[in-house]
Amino acid sequence: MLSWPSLKSANRTRLPARILFWLQSALYLVYFFFVGLLLLCLPWFWIWENNYILYLYPQLRPLIANYFFKGGVLGLGIVNIMIGIQEIVHIRKNLQRLR
Repeated sequence: MLSWPSLKSANRTRLPARILFWLQSALYLVYFFFVGLLLLCLPWFWIWENNYILYLYPQLRPLIANYFFKGGVLGLGIVNIMIGIQEIVHIRKNLQRLR
């Protein structure tokens, strides 16, 4: 009878579910906070109005330079950060359940 030693050794070397959950959650949180901070700060830097896309499509410049549009992008950044904070609470509850 053939045995599958690679499968047996793979089960022994698998990371526990808690570590995998923590790693996935940490990457998820980093994503939300990074995108949130990017959307929060980017509209107010010089690169927002001087970039390659605006050189290709100059008719977008009035929209991109509009303060209401910048405020909307800033609002999306705030929402992203708030989702990240909500996920921290959700992750803490799930980690307590996995213990």
